[in-house]
Amino acid sequence: MNPTHCSEQINGGRRCLSVSNAHVQEKTQKYTDNYLKFGFTFKERDGIEFPMCVICSTVLSNESMKPSKLQRHLETTHGHLKDENVEYFQTCLKSLQGQQTLMKKSAKVGELALKCTYQVALRIAQKKQPYTIGEDLILPSATDMCKTMYGNDIDINKLKTVPLSDTTIARRIDEMASDVRVQLIEKLRLADAFALQLDESTDVSKDAQLLAFVRFVDQNEMQEEFLFCKRLPERTTSAEIFKVIDVFFRENDISWAKCVALCTDGARAMAGLKSGLIELVRDVAPEVIWTHCMLHREALVAKDMSAELSDVMDFVVKVVNMVKKSALQTRLFSNLCAAEGEEHTGLLYHSEVRRLSCGTVLARVLELRTSIREFLLLQKRTELAALFSDNAWITKLAYLADIFAELNKLNSSMQGRNTLAFQLYDRMEGFVKKMKKWKERVEEGTFSMFPSVDELGDSAVLSPPITHAILAHLEALHGQFRTYFSEADSWRRDKTWIQFPFRDNAADGARLTVTEEDQLIELSTDSTFRNIYETKSLTQFWISCQKVFPQLAAKAMMSLLPFATTYLCESGFLSLTYLKNKFRSRLQPEADMTLCLTTSISPRLDKLCATHQGQTSH
Repeated sequence: MNPTHCSEQINGGRRCLSVSNAHVQEKTQKYTDNYLKFGFTFKERDGIEFPMCVICSTVLSNESMKPSKLQRHLETTHGHLKDENVEYFQTCLKSLQGQQTLMKKSAKVGELALKCTYQVALRIAQKKQPYTIGEDLILPSATDMCKTMYGNDIDINKLKTVPLSDTTIARRIDEMASDVRVQLIEKLRLADAFALQLDESTDVSKDAQLLAFVRFVDQNEMQEEFLFCKRLPERTTSAEIFKVIDVFFRENDISWAKCVALCTDGARAMAGLKSGLIELVRDVAPEVIWTHCMLHREALVAKDMSAELSDVMDFVVKVVNMVKKSALQTRLFSNLCAAEGEEHTGLLYHSEVRRLSCGTVLARVLELRTSIREFLLLQKRTELAALFSDNAWITKLAYLADIFAELNKLNSSMQGRNTLAFQLYDRMEGFVKKMKKWKERVEEGTFSMFPSVDELGDSAVLSPPITHAILAHLEALHGQFRTYFSEADSWRRDKTWIQFPFRDNAADGARLTVTEEDQLIELSTDSTFRNIYETKSLTQFWISCQKVFPQLAAKAMMSLLPFATTYLCESGFLSLTYLKNKFRSRLQPEADMTLCLTTSISPRLDKLCATHQGQTSH
């Protein structure tokens, strides 16, 4: 034997096998219609035809695509059919094709029903509805609408294959919430920095719930998203709150170093000087900035009243409670107001928790003062009725209604998403300047800025004692605003360049490095960025500057990222109250809240459906 030839055979065995396989690939057997007389059709896979028996659906190898081998299968496996004519096998082929079509349709219906389940579950969670509504209301309603709109032209039975039981909806909500959370965590890991907003409250089951929202930059947009809702296992101390946050960060591999700001209310557990949450956070994130919610601070300012005006408020609350203390009293007062032709027929309760309630309660009492006086006289409460006949007391009531209406307007203007500290400080400064001007006008005897007092006309008692009480209240409010917002001037003065980068004196007083100053000079003369500044929001403008002026933009974003209020947490607790009520007191609300409070991230339904096999409802 030639050694060289043997070597080539041994070393080239794999090559020869490859050539052989390629040869087989080129020489694959093809199906012909004549093979049906042996009871065979074909099934194609990757461009290769394989013989398939129309009797038993057995699929043979491509090498068996030969008349002799096909006939052998017929005679050995289906010997009792070997003498049947081709028409018989044609009938079997049609039956097999029908079964395959039915199976494909069933699989397709199952896949569509699975996706429908996710879509319905998402809407149920976003609308904060109970899980049973899917099977009890949504599916029957959809069936009724399809029957009415399309009659017999549509197969209603397909709708009935959508599984919408309460347990199924619960699983789908958990899966979608988990997917949204995974996407959010991925974005946080990629973000350069983020800010937190925290608050805690008690739900209907007396469980303490901690809510957290996060603000970060993603795809050149500032995003505010729901982070978590966690139950505090025991006490609501700073240590327990920090432990919950820290465990969440560790489980999801989120770095504390990226946390640049924390916004909370002024409670001791949150803002304590020695053992508050902010001090515990600074142990792991030393550079973090703490912001005291401006809505809370404004509410604290509004509580400061002199004894004279506080008595007016106390009497108002007493009257409201007396009128609304029973259903009978409420009905009698409502009928009296209707008989008098009043626009409103009921009073409103005052609640310290609802910060806007004070202004609305005062305004409603002032509006219905005539009906209230008549009702009190009918109830023989002459001492209270006398107050509503006292013009001096009515004047003070009108002033309180006006000043709290202005405070409510300020509070409402600071609510909402995507608010910046710069904007809110500007609004606060505007209100403080108005109060200073109001004091000057009151001293001159002008009260036109208070519409309710002005409407009283000649009946208003603007004697020196009452004028002095109003001036003292305005002076106290002015001082309280300066106390609670003492950092406003320094905040805005040091960061004027962020708000107004194209001013000549924008960098005055700013703590900028040499590189940052040079970049600010370049930016202030760039017409392209000036156009962006005039047409986009402040955050979008500075995000667009990150590539060209990285150091300057990074410093600006550190002042734009912090939350100014805990508005998102407050609105989140409203959703929690709606979700977890006395009828659903055992609900674990985090998954539902994730879906109903997340705005920029949607669950990936196609990906979730791919992890399940479509199962139709029975």
